[in-house]
Amino acid sequence: MTTMGIIGAGEVGGQIARAAPANGYEVVIANSRGPETLEDFVAELGPSARAAPAADAAEAGDFAVVAVPLKLVDDLPVEALAEHRVITQKPLNS
Repeated sequence: MTTMGIIGAGEVGGQIARAAPANGYEVVIANSRGPETLEDFVAELGPSARAAPAADAAEAGDFAVVAVPLKLVDDLPVEALAEHRVITQKPLNS
């Protein structure tokens, strides 16, 4: 099964995380407040999902989805994302 690392559990990241298990993906999701704050959300997603710190979510995924406000781009785990395909709403280097 392909694993999707999602950084950002708000509107966009949350909806992607909800759709992923139904489409055959495992999900590792992170937010800025820590994995313990995602316990209820992960329970809603089911057994193919878990919460982790952002760097762990990036490393665990076969690819990563970055769904954070652009003002938070400087806080992303760049090293963990460097070796993965990353999907963003806008190029990170612009």
